[in-house]
Amino acid sequence: MWKGLHRQARILWRFRFHLLCAAAALLLWDTVWIKPFRVFVVMVHEMCHAVAALITGGEVLEMRTAWAEHGYTLSRGGWPMVIVSAGYLGSALLGAALIWSGALPQLQRLALLLIGAATLGMTLAFTPAGGLDFAFGIAGGLGLICTAMYSARAGAGGAVWLGVMLCLYSLHDFRTDLWLYAERTDAGILAAHLGLPWLAYPIAAAWVWLSLWGMYRAMASLVKHEASKT
Repeated sequence: MWKGLHRQARILWRFRFHLLCAAAALLLWDTVWIKPFRVFVVMVHEMCHAVAALITGGEVLEMRTAWAEHGYTLSRGGWPMVIVSAGYLGSALLGAALIWSGALPQLQRLALLLIGAATLGMTLAFTPAGGLDFAFGIAGGLGLICTAMYSARAGAGGAVWLGVMLCLYSLHDFRTDLWLYAERTDAGILAAHLGLPWLAYPIAAAWVWLSLWGMYRAMASLVKHEASKT
């Protein structure tokens, strides 16, 4: 019994930074200290839409993010079902992947670097210059690049923090948006595109399930990896 408890305690100790990040984010969620990170997560959400549009052969016309934590991505062409779904699913699974990549520290650092480069590049390409979101995207992208390049420890810490924020914000979105008024979210847009507005809530439920499953699997895999070291 004591041996099992000791092993669990050692595993928790290995994840102390993850737990600290989650606790700090939750405790300070509605404060000015967390606000910039929440806005950045919304920007990542919009970037996921844009990436999906480009991958499926579409064209991104504009990408905007507001300080009030909402945004939009205008695109033409591509696969609408993939593009619309990519916002919630993409950001949630990206957060899980960032946390899971802790099993491979160099991959985690590279992932943070690539997200920073993507933020910088997509802001320059698709967000009109002069607005707050343009400046925020440039600063955020450069910040992630510099963090990843500074040191392995800084890169890992930045990746964990961003991963935790992405996962927490996904859960926040599920609770405040998808469950309460899915018809006014991306789920509603997709349902309207299909000509079946009543599908908004089933689509939202499917996104929630897939995102939670992805986060659980990624974190369970990392815990198993760390447990093998004890």
